[in-house]
This record gives sequence, C-alpha cells and structure tokens, in this order.
Amino acid sequence: MSEPTWKKLVAELKRKGHESPYLDRLRDHLPTHLGGNDLAAEILREMASALGRSEDKINAALLELEVLGLAIDELVAAGTERNQVEIRARVAAFNEGRTRAEQALWELRVHREALGFVRNDDLASLYPIPPRRRV
Repeated sequence: MSEPTWKKLVAELKRKGHESPYLDRLRDHLPTHLGGNDLAAEILREMASALGRSEDKINAALLELEVLGLAIDELVAAGTERNQVEIRARVAAFNEGRTRAEQALWELRVHREALGFVRNDDLASLYPIPPRRRV
C-alpha cells in the first residue's frame, strides 16, 4: 500500500514550523494496538485502524484548507491587480477542498455510527469546516 499523501504535507509543514491543531493530530497519530492474536482481536484492530484513517482524512483536508486560506490571505494583503487571477484560482481550490472536507467529515460520522458510536454531536466542533471563500 502506498503512503498517504498527507504524510508528505505533514513533513513539509513541520519542516517549515507551521503550527496547527490539525497538523498536531496527524503528527501524533499512532497505530492502535489492542493486543491478542485471535481473529476477533485482529478484526478490532482493523476496525480501529480504519476509523483512524477516516480521522486522518478529515484532519488532512482541514490542514489543506488552513494552508490555502493563509495563502489567499497573503495574496489579498499584497493587494496588487496581478494577484487577482491567482486569488481566484486559490479561492476555487479552497472551495473544492472545502467540499472534500465536508465529504470526509460525513464519512467519519458514518464510519463512527457504523461502529456503534451514536454520539457524534461534537464532530462539528472538533473538525470545524470554514465557510466558503468569495473573491
């Protein structure tokens, strides 16, 4: 299996000294070990691992939005006419990324519910999706 793309992003942002709760969550992600070698324990480990991958997906999506948002803010602050084309392109990328983040959050919610986690009200506060950007 290939390495998730978010791992390269995490390494690059860590090297740049970027601070973010989403980056911290991804950086601190450790595989779940439940112990035991029987089939039931193996199934539980895989379920926990799959749930962790769902969480990684939303954290990576939110981190991408955070980085795109900062880039947009920098371009807007520069305020040159030449930046308008770049701003529009980055806003479009941001809004596409936002759609992916909404999908990832929905997938995490469904995944948790499928595993029996019935209280998912706090997901929106743990994984806040920023509003759409406008040019």
